Amino acid sequence: MSRLLDTEVEGIHNLTAREFTLRLRLPANAEPPQPGQFYLLKPPCSNDPLLRRPFSAFRWGNDWIEFLIRKKGKATTLLGTLRSGDRISILGPLGRAFPEPGKTTVVIAGGIGIASVYSLAPAYRADHTLIYGARTSGELVFVENLKTLFRDVHLCTDDGSRGFHGSVVDCLREFLKDKDPATFVVYGCGPEGMTASLTGLLKEHNIEAYLSLEERMACGLGACMGCVRQTAEGMRRVCMEGPVFHIGEL
Repeated sequence: MSRLLDTEVEGIHNLTAREFTLRLRLPANAEPPQPGQFYLLKPPCSNDPLLRRPFSAFRWGNDWIEFLIRKKGKATTLLGTLRSGDRISILGPLGRAFPEPGKTTVVIAGGIGIASVYSLAPAYRADHTLIYGARTSGELVFVENLKTLFRDVHLCTDDGSRGFHGSVVDCLREFLKDKDPATFVVYGCGPEGMTASLTGLLKEHNIEAYLSLEERMACGLGACMGCVRQTAEGMRRVCMEGPVFHIGEL
């Protein structure tokens, strides 16, 4: 089954000045993604930028898929100009997904990392707690939807404008004070600094975890070696051996 798909834009929904969702209609033969997998997208009719950009599968149905995108460069800005009926070629689903949990989960999302973990609750109907943070309240998106999907939602902001005043890692540290770490597994995604800090805390408490790493990916097929990361098991390609890694691999 080909993973190179010719799709049609159903629409764009602007959430904030920088964040928007891009909804595409999938062809009938498209393989459905699993939570944590990603696609490579490239604005049509443009060779600048030349390479495709990776985006987590955010939400999807039988014949559609949605991506949560933050405008921060030329490619993401161009994707935000697409209109209903436009055609766009995408490659996916790609990468290693989050495994189905065998026990209670604590999901950690920092900023746009919510895109990677949003689908965990509807896909794996386990007992989920969500800790979701951003720099400021204006960057927290789909909060009301998240409250219907996750049993317990803890919001936090770096500036204290909503919820817990501090990072998601600080919030998790508080959360752990009256919990038995052996009773749950952590799934997480966020910017590199957050992931590094989170990894340290999880290892300190010997907590089972799976983390999705954010990395620039050019081919998505492991050929270009552009997304190689140092791990506990040597150099690994995030697009192939990841983007989801077990805590023991990091």
